[in-house]
Order: sequence, then structure tokens, then C-alpha cells
Amino acid sequence: MTPSTAGIDPADLFSAMMATIRAQVLSEQQSKPQQSQGPRLLTPKQAGEYLGRTESATRQLIHKRLLPVVRIGRNVRIDRRDLDRLIDENRM
Repeated sequence: MTPSTAGIDPADLFSAMMATIRAQVLSEQQSKPQQSQGPRLLTPKQAGEYLGRTESATRQLIHKRLLPVVRIGRNVRIDRRDLDRLIDENRM
């Protein structure tokens, strides 16, 4: 035993180390941009792939206003967060 750890329970020391590591990992994950998942705005084709549906089925969801879109000029894009919300709302 070193003088700095004398009288400290090894289980307590381990728990404290794990809590510190966990806090550092969470901090690093929150500070990283979300680009690791790909772009935030997706084309209807990409959104269909994300949902496991066809581009046509995705466009139908847009037409029925079940899926909001972002229009940039004439281009239609779907926010990945809206796709996640759609998935969460339709869980059984």
C-alpha cells in the first residue's frame, strides 16, 4: 500500500475511480458533434432508408403531414430528430 491509499477500502477506491471515468466519458460524448451518425438533414430517399421504407412511402408521410420537412429552396429535407420522434410515437 502507498501512503496515499493507507486506510482506504479498495472497493470504495474502485467505485470512486469508476464514477470519475464515467463522468469523463459522458462529458466527452456530450461535447462531440452528432456528425458520427451522419448528416442531420436527410433527403427523402435517405430518410426512407433510415426508416426501413421506400422513398415513395416517405414522401407519402410528408404529403399526409405526418412527417415535417425543412425546405431549402426547392429541396426537401427531413430532420433526423423528426424521424426519431416518428419512430418513438409509433411504438406499441
